[in-house]
Amino acid sequence: MKTVVHPTFLMVLFALSLVITAFPLSAQVYKVVDKDGNVTYTDQVPMDGSPPIELAPISVIEAPVYEKAPAPTGDDAAVEDEKEPSLASLRRSYSDFAIVAPQQEESVWRPDGPIPVAWTTGTALREGMQVTLYLDGKRYSSTTQPMIALTGLERGEHTVRADLTDSRNRVVAKAGTVTFFVRQPGLYNRAINTPNGGG
Repeated sequence: MKTVVHPTFLMVLFALSLVITAFPLSAQVYKVVDKDGNVTYTDQVPMDGSPPIELAPISVIEAPVYEKAPAPTGDDAAVEDEKEPSLASLRRSYSDFAIVAPQQEESVWRPDGPIPVAWTTGTALREGMQVTLYLDGKRYSSTTQPMIALTGLERGEHTVRADLTDSRNRVVAKAGTVTFFVRQPGLYNRAINTPNGGG
């Protein structure tokens, strides 16, 4: 058996949904079954004099009111930000961050010139990342370049270390402390760089 819904019936249902709570229904809906058993609904009085049918009350469901979700904070914000990887992921990527010059216990024979401090990592720095260098325990400078030149160092022992931070100023990696010595060339030694504190 095939059921056919007359377009006019759909319009009637739409109109009913608008006015059913305002005033009693004035339109009538009829159910017509032809000789083949096909059912049709219409607002026209059928020729066989079939009485109108009673429609069930229309259910009205109010839409729920949703509160705005609070903005993520702390570690949750890092997870939500698809453009910024998590701190744990960054730390894995930059775990090889280290100072490569001067070398540990190296003697530097250039007391009057700049002494380069260089670092390396196998992963290129992301936007907003920077390296902060500490000389003798005090903050010296920050940069995105792979080297900083130290100037005006006195003779004797010095230490350098570096922190790698991300765009949110979180520490991603730390380069261990390197101890080196600034030497003054004399009559009986040559102005050369000597590893392991020689000279």
